[in-house]
Amino acid sequence: MFKSIWDDAVHYFKTGNMVVRLILVNIAIFLIINIVGAFLNAGNGFSSNPGFSSLIEFFSVQSDLKKFILKPWGLFTCMFLQYRFWHLFWNMVLLYWFGRIAGDMLNDKRILPIYVLGGLFGAVCFIIFSNFLHMANPSYGLGYSLGASGAVMAITMAAGVIAPDYRINLILFETKLKYIVGIIVFFDILGVSSMAESSTDHFAHLGGAFFGWYFVYLLRRGVDLSDPFNRFTDRITSFTNRLKPNYQPPRPQPKMVFKNQERIKNTTKPNRSSDSVTLQERVDIILDKIKKNGIKSLTIEEQEILNDYRNKL
Repeated sequence: MFKSIWDDAVHYFKTGNMVVRLILVNIAIFLIINIVGAFLNAGNGFSSNPGFSSLIEFFSVQSDLKKFILKPWGLFTCMFLQYRFWHLFWNMVLLYWFGRIAGDMLNDKRILPIYVLGGLFGAVCFIIFSNFLHMANPSYGLGYSLGASGAVMAITMAAGVIAPDYRINLILFETKLKYIVGIIVFFDILGVSSMAESSTDHFAHLGGAFFGWYFVYLLRRGVDLSDPFNRFTDRITSFTNRLKPNYQPPRPQPKMVFKNQERIKNTTKPNRSSDSVTLQERVDIILDKIKKNGIKSLTIEEQEILNDYRNKL
């Protein structure tokens, strides 16, 4: 049974989009952490083992600057670390909902950069505001933070900014994406205003949300923050591939050339005249179709419309 589950997970990781891969990585780390914790607690007479808390803190981001200097990797590892089920569950639900929309609208290659860079920015905000509150009131202790919330909020906000009028069916009613994102951000603002020690985690959420907004803002002005990130990861992937014993350089892919560009342009027109239908309206219709039937249900014409929209961002 376990081998079958493992084989399925490997298959989904290889064939799935970046959202699926991020969810699988988060779930895998959650399982590993909790299995290790179960063994540690069992060795301590099935009671809470201080070693488990030390393990969690080791991979979390530290707000104490002295500890942070000794554990700088926490800036990255914290965004994949969750050991409580409901913490993981809601982060992955939001990542799945909004990640699909962001991937369809912004291209799947931008999902990982938004996730990682948004998580990093959220962690930096956590450190800054934790120290600010501590200096203003020493009763606010310095601690550590973990979880994918900042990274997920970056993707959530990016989806809300790029497709604000996208309609989502909830259990009892249907509403627009911008209202759901607004409510999520509003609750984080309430969390900050509570001025409890846990409020510093909400600064990480809001920092991630700000990055998601800023990413789309720059993208619409021709600045793609994902380009240097993807170039860096491509170089790492290329280097590791060369180390494999059976490595073969990739063959250049043939380019597809359309002989009749005018005919292709005409196929992208909807039933109504192009003057009466804006590109945003066409995209909204296509997004509704994706929501109901999946992206594989799109025709060539509809895919061209989505590509035109992405290129204009």
